[in-house]
Amino acid sequence: MNDLNLFAAFRGERFADAGALATRLAPPYDVITPRQRETLVARDPHNIVAVDLPLAAGSGDPYAESARLLAEWRAAGVLVRDAGPSAYVLRTSGRFPDGTSHERTGVFLAVASEPFSQGRVRPHERTHAAAKEDRRRLMHATGANLSPIFLLAPDSTGALTAALGAVTARTPWASCAAVGAQQTVWIVTGEEAGHLAEVAGAEPVYVADGHHRFETSVLFRTEAPPQWQAGASRTLSHVVSFRDPGLVILPTHRLVAGAPIEADAFLRAAAPYFVPAPAGRAPTLTVLFKGGKEVPLLVREDAKLPGPDGRPVHPTIRALEVAVADGLAVGVVAASLLGMVPELRYTADEAEARAASRDGGYACVLLLPPTRLEAVRQVADAGQIMPPKSTFFAPKVPTGVVLRPFDAAA
Repeated sequence: MNDLNLFAAFRGERFADAGALATRLAPPYDVITPRQRETLVARDPHNIVAVDLPLAAGSGDPYAESARLLAEWRAAGVLVRDAGPSAYVLRTSGRFPDGTSHERTGVFLAVASEPFSQGRVRPHERTHAAAKEDRRRLMHATGANLSPIFLLAPDSTGALTAALGAVTARTPWASCAAVGAQQTVWIVTGEEAGHLAEVAGAEPVYVADGHHRFETSVLFRTEAPPQWQAGASRTLSHVVSFRDPGLVILPTHRLVAGAPIEADAFLRAAAPYFVPAPAGRAPTLTVLFKGGKEVPLLVREDAKLPGPDGRPVHPTIRALEVAVADGLAVGVVAASLLGMVPELRYTADEAEARAASRDGGYACVLLLPPTRLEAVRQVADAGQIMPPKSTFFAPKVPTGVVLRPFDAAA
């Protein structure tokens, strides 16, 4: 498959009315609650979530309902296809809940659907069969990529950053407030679209979000019907440069299930692995206990982090605060006090985590720093897999900016 360029422009399918994007974009399907879905569709029945996260209608088949809705929207002119291969630049800007501002720019392109083993697209997460089967059935029903893979390009020369800057200096096709931020879209055609694809794929790229969707696209390529074979050789992606200052990973805190653990008991059990973090030193993690007591801890340099087979983990994993939290603070310390390895709940909201610890509904709560962006690259280059919920890239890439039908795409 390496005879394919890594990226290509494609004939995208878009909502015809740029002014309606505000009510038709949606967050990624896998972060939408049933109530959020209901609210989005009630606001606009043409919201993309109706197709990307379908409900069963009269046929009882939610995937058939997606196909029916797509056909209906096309016939009514709600969706239109571009005449030639294009690239679609998106700038997302706004504020996080803590008040800090963000701005991130990327480009929608078609990436080669090839196994991770080929090395040009590199993962950092493990996938699960059930989630892939859902997306596989949706692709078979609709013959389209509906939501993008979020990819990171090293952009060592800065060529991608420069090319995106030239695009965003012009008047956009659309700009609206949607999915919690300002979404601004430019459409690029001709040689400039080809140049964006070339510079985006100059080096191997890294999956930020969408591991399941990418692996599903690789599988789908082998089983797509003949009329979709050409289109199925690629999948929809959104590519952002590692150089983009708006590329943000938020921390994902751990809420440890079980009866509340006393701080003194935790610290005694943790002593072989952790020491209290000195003032002014960034801790590996901070443990919150019932009533609000908190203790910042540093992992000992000689603490061994065991892997699933009992052997020490790879150095790139040992360097991750989230791996130390899951493997030692939860898997060893909390487990020894509770008599079992406890289940975890996750949140990126520090206020929620603190409230949970004060209420005493958990054994303890672990506050973590965000995973470093460079660590994602190091782990992926080493062929390693991060623990679950290690990265929360924010803001999420919205769904509905552009779709990619297989029978009209590069």
